[in-house]
Amino acid sequence: MNHNTLRRLAVTAALMLPGAALATTATVHKTPTCGCCDGYVEYLESQGFDVEVVDHDSMNPIFEDLGIDRTMASCHTVEVGPYTVIGHMPVEVIEQLLDERPAIRGITLPGMPVGSPGMPGEQQEPWTIYRITADAKEPEVWGQY
Repeated sequence: MNHNTLRRLAVTAALMLPGAALATTATVHKTPTCGCCDGYVEYLESQGFDVEVVDHDSMNPIFEDLGIDRTMASCHTVEVGPYTVIGHMPVEVIEQLLDERPAIRGITLPGMPVGSPGMPGEQQEPWTIYRITADAKEPEVWGQY
């Protein structure tokens, strides 16, 4: 059984436990030289997350394992509760995901939008957030922030 299959089973199991608390522990997968990823880790920690960092030589194998097209990717990915969160996602959106507990694999904010957590500048327009479904074939809009 590969990592992807095990994560899908874990998501399903976690979603089937009503009232089960989801931890505020986050595992950030990134490359060691990415400054905006370090900024995002600091952001999560400042918002009360207990963060574990896992450095990789390349994020491409991670996204391939998740079945994520590079157009839906960013410079890092985060495991939080049973979900995968890709990109510079605002913590309010992560909290919404954890509160609502939808039957999806996770969410993604593709690219590195200006003004997003860990990125310099001010937000210029709403960011489109996509859901990561079981098959991850077609991007589906989850919401805007």
